[in-house]
Amino acid sequence: MFYITHLIILIFLQNIDPYKFLDGKWCESKDKECFYLKIEDGLIIYEDTDGGFRTGVEIVNYDKKEKKIYWRIVGTSKKTQYFKILKGTTVEHFDGINTKKIKKFKVE
Repeated sequence: MFYITHLIILIFLQNIDPYKFLDGKWCESKDKECFYLKIEDGLIIYEDTDGGFRTGVEIVNYDKKEKKIYWRIVGTSKKTQYFKILKGTTVEHFDGINTKKIKKFKVE
């Protein structure tokens, strides 16, 4: 039974929809600075928590083997970022300069 459950989880993780996965509020913890990635009319929008910065996001690549979603903020000189899916909604986020673990939180 454990083997079947483990296999189902692996299949689920490999067949992830990167657009649905990215959609949400991303933070190091509830008390830290966050940002939103929102799906609106088929587009991905990056927004900071106070709404002062809002722009489009482009998915560059989804590497199923490495479990990495590469994306970039449109209209900026920022390098390509990625989310490496670690476990559930916890990811390793590389923002072009630094790498840190962040989590997806429910939007309130």
